[in-house]
Amino acid sequence: MAKDDEKKESGEWKEFFWNPRTHELLGRTASSWGLILLFYLVFYTFLAGMFCLTMYVMLLTLDDYKPTWQDRLATPEMVLATLRSWVHDLIKNVCSVSCFRGKQLPNA
Repeated sequence: MAKDDEKKESGEWKEFFWNPRTHELLGRTASSWGLILLFYLVFYTFLAGMFCLTMYVMLLTLDDYKPTWQDRLATPEMVLATLRSWVHDLIKNVCSVSCFRGKQLPNA
């Protein structure tokens, strides 16, 4: 009795996967699978087209010769001078601790 139930249960999933009587795969006929695939093909093609269109419109707004965003500072020399002074202060502070002479750093 138990073996009959096991055979019946093991045959159910095989029949669900492929039903030779009705020619269904996973409970759907070939035309049903075809309609589902056609829908998703059209849907994802539309999404890809919409993405390409939005990228095209965004690229039309950009100018090849003028940047869209400017830095807060008008001249780049100001940035270099600030960086130079920051590096100079850093080197001066490190050298004042005399770590390059082989001495240990003082405990803070």
